[in-house]
Amino acid sequence: MGVADLTLDGSNLILKADSTQKSDPLKQVFPDSYWADRFSRAALKNRYELTAPSLAMDVQSKVRSLSDALGAFRWPSDGFGLSDARLVVNDPELDGKVNSTITPKDDVQRYYRYYSRGFTGEALNSLDAGIYKFDVSLGGTKKNLEVELTSGMDNDAVLEAVRDVVNNSVLPVQARVIRQNVPGANLDDLLGTGSALAFSVNTVYAVTAENRGDDPQDLTAANLLSFSDTSGHLISYLKLYATEKPISPAREARYALSGTVAGSPTQYLSKAFDVNAETTISAGTHSIGYSIGTESGTIDFMVEDGDTWQTVLDRIDNAAGGTSAKVTAKLVDAKLVSPVYTGDGYYLIDGKAVAISAVDPKIGERLVLEPGSGLEALALNVTASPGADSVMVVNGTTETRAPGEFALDRGRVLVNLEENFGDTLPLTVVSAIGEMEKNVGLVTDAYNDLRKTILPSEDLFKEGFADLWRKPVEDRIVDLEWMGLREAEEDNVLWFDSDKFYDALIAEPDKVKEVLEDEEEGLFPSWQDVNDTVVESGVSSYLIQESSLPPLLPEPSPRTELELEVKRELVDTFESTFNFDLDDPAAETGRLFSRKG
Repeated sequence: MGVADLTLDGSNLILKADSTQKSDPLKQVFPDSYWADRFSRAALKNRYELTAPSLAMDVQSKVRSLSDALGAFRWPSDGFGLSDARLVVNDPELDGKVNSTITPKDDVQRYYRYYSRGFTGEALNSLDAGIYKFDVSLGGTKKNLEVELTSGMDNDAVLEAVRDVVNNSVLPVQARVIRQNVPGANLDDLLGTGSALAFSVNTVYAVTAENRGDDPQDLTAANLLSFSDTSGHLISYLKLYATEKPISPAREARYALSGTVAGSPTQYLSKAFDVNAETTISAGTHSIGYSIGTESGTIDFMVEDGDTWQTVLDRIDNAAGGTSAKVTAKLVDAKLVSPVYTGDGYYLIDGKAVAISAVDPKIGERLVLEPGSGLEALALNVTASPGADSVMVVNGTTETRAPGEFALDRGRVLVNLEENFGDTLPLTVVSAIGEMEKNVGLVTDAYNDLRKTILPSEDLFKEGFADLWRKPVEDRIVDLEWMGLREAEEDNVLWFDSDKFYDALIAEPDKVKEVLEDEEEGLFPSWQDVNDTVVESGVSSYLIQESSLPPLLPEPSPRTELELEVKRELVDTFESTFNFDLDDPAAETGRLFSRKG
């Protein structure tokens, strides 16, 4: 290829196209560090403007994922050795719908406490007609009940009569008649065939090590249900036998649940009142009639001239609480419309209302209130919540409870129904050690995801942001490596050796628990503290301030008169002197250089 000669003040400049080497004249004039720095500053500013908001949201999402993984890790508390311990795992769709736990072995209570022998239901009973009396005791509470039998009653009628009298008692004991053709068809340890009675106590009423407080009472005695004849031999005729409490861990099993009805006690709520205003109820004695189950009575209270609504509501509250163990009342915050018109309308002010509720209703029990004459101002019946029993389908079998705690696996698994759900969802009881191993792996993955999200753009965050999570690892690195967690690669992500973790968990479970879960020194609480702080402040607050971004460097000044002259000549040449054809192929890859001297 040819060359183009240019003469500028005695300097021969050649546009040459036959060389593959490139040379940047400005790079020859100015140092590399300047252009690298200028480029990096521009690139940082550009990345900040384009990616910082989305990056902050991405990191916040990863922080929340780490919190979720940490929350899923649980140490078993069922009282068994770690190799036998169990954990209950809800399907994610069950969150907020049920609360499920494994019962500690010392607190396990059966729902079904006694079964009768099986009877041929349609056969005549062999008891004489008359009144039969028997005692039912639960813990330290004893009630004497009686049943009247008439001639010609078959066995089904006798069982139903006993069922009704037990269910109408104030004791939290339920009875039901169960019919089955094969032993264990309805309840796995009900061996009688035909018709049988089953007596149950909702596990909500069990006295546990947790809820007995400082009372030194014996748990077995506090929860003991017993029956004894006092007149006649009805209990002997039924041949009741107690169920056995399990002594082994919960079974590893899968339960299919469908929450048909999340029950609640009956509640009546009055309208809201200005507590400082004078009551509109006339002075005198007033009564609110009530009935629940077989119990009925009145809630009586006084009203005096000049009483405020605060005084009246307090008296109703006190009267209800002292009337029956089956009824309670409390004052609740409420809003009412102010009588003052502002010109734009009325506004709401704080007030109080009284709520009257059933206490621990048995299956089918509903509270009914009948306010006496003159109490219309309370409007108790306007906002009444009728209440309902809890109903849940467990593995295809419909179960009813009041309150809504369902004891599965002979009391070793407790499920509290909190919200209705129609879909059938799984609840699984698993080996604790396997579940813990899995969850540590998930925590490790969540930590690594967070770290890999931050590090490529670490320069957009304040110094040390990524180390907020790494420092707890560094502080415990020796113990973590012992249990199978070690840092690796340039990014110091965590590698998890599940076999090593399993060995450590079996060998020294207390040490593993201390390293991971100690409230003050544990890795997981430390990470969660960091998560809480970052989420509360917002990840965007950890980004560098836009005002702190380094300014772009100004165009540099030439360092010598010669360099200044060269620069001027180059500019002038490109602007006015070049007269060769820039479309010529030789010009497309050509360059300028000087042959002077």
